[in-house]
Amino acid sequence: MTTPENPYTPPASMPARRVSSRMRQCGYALGLLVAAHLLAAIMYGSDYVALASTGAVSSINLFASTAAGLCLYIGTLRLLRLLREGGGGRVFFIVAVGGFVMSLRGWWTFGDASMLVISGIGLAAAGAWLAHLSQQQLRDAELR
Repeated sequence: MTTPENPYTPPASMPARRVSSRMRQCGYALGLLVAAHLLAAIMYGSDYVALASTGAVSSINLFASTAAGLCLYIGTLRLLRLLREGGGGRVFFIVAVGGFVMSLRGWWTFGDASMLVISGIGLAAAGAWLAHLSQQQLRDAELR
């Protein structure tokens, strides 16, 4: 005689949703580069404000690059969370790329400022691509 199954037992645990260790390493490397970008933005932030206050650069460019920088930093934090436990963050990177590209024309004549904006474009594009690959890898792991 067999005993019936207990209907109140919790279901079998699902395998943990994780991305590969190589993807996590790439995410941590991107996080270090974005941290260096943040330090450079903090060091040269007063120069940006001085350029905008003298009228050499439009204040809209300052606002767009500041908002894009914030989106880059928030997106990086969400990407690192995605790599650990699953989540999102690609939208922040896409908005950061757009904001940096919009403000690049205003900063283009100033070499140091434009390099920070160009590096922000590259980091945000790399973050969007890495977030896309991570989400795709998590989706593929669920289907198995």
